[in-house]
Amino acid sequence: SMTDAVLETTDVTVLLVDDNPQNLKVLYETLKDKGYRLLIANDGEKALDLAHRHQPEVILLDIMMPELDGYQVCERLKADPVTSDSAVVFLSALDDLQAKVRGFSLGGADYISKPFQAQEVIARVKTHARVIRLERALQ
Repeated sequence: SMTDAVLETTDVTVLLVDDNPQNLKVLYETLKDKGYRLLIANDGEKALDLAHRHQPEVILLDIMMPELDGYQVCERLKADPVTSDSAVVFLSALDDLQAKVRGFSLGGADYISKPFQAQEVIARVKTHARVIRLERALQ
């Protein structure tokens, strides 16, 4: 059925954004065999450029980065019609309520605390990829 086709992971693009190479490696290793096209950025400007060019379904976005932080990146993504529908999932070691509330108020879809649990990352990416695929199919 069409719904099944839409829910396949094939051609789902996930952008991983973190200034820490070890975090990127962990995220990449966690998601690499799941059928996604993975893109990697180690700073906010690169993330915005890749997001604009590839329109990823899901963006895993670190909050604490030098130059542009995750909040600023999210604001820009949401302000650009080309990238505004991507699901932004914030990554942070800050397990505090204010950080989460701020992320959601800027249009973030979800929040994953560090250190990452592989199963949680996999499940959340799958869920958000599915939602965005359905939304885009209905456009």
